[in-house]
Amino acid sequence: MEIAQENEEGKPVLPLFFELDDANDAVKQAVSSDGGNEKDFEVVCLNLPEAVSLLTNGAKESTAFNFIPPTSSIKHIQDYLSS
Repeated sequence: MEIAQENEEGKPVLPLFFELDDANDAVKQAVSSDGGNEKDFEVVCLNLPEAVSLLTNGAKESTAFNFIPPTSSIKHIQDYLSS
């Protein structure tokens, strides 16, 4: 199972979750659809400054990130807009 997507140039783009629960939920969803065991996969935590450093100091061929907004933030915005 590969969690990275590819961009237009064929380079890997990894999802970067802001909440650990969202990352773990994505692993569960991927394992349930592709098979495997959750315990065989590790969620690697980066803080935002580390991610920004990787993006700004990395080589052109380095991995890019797809920033995934927190589910809790999306829910808060939806609740606010519906009231």
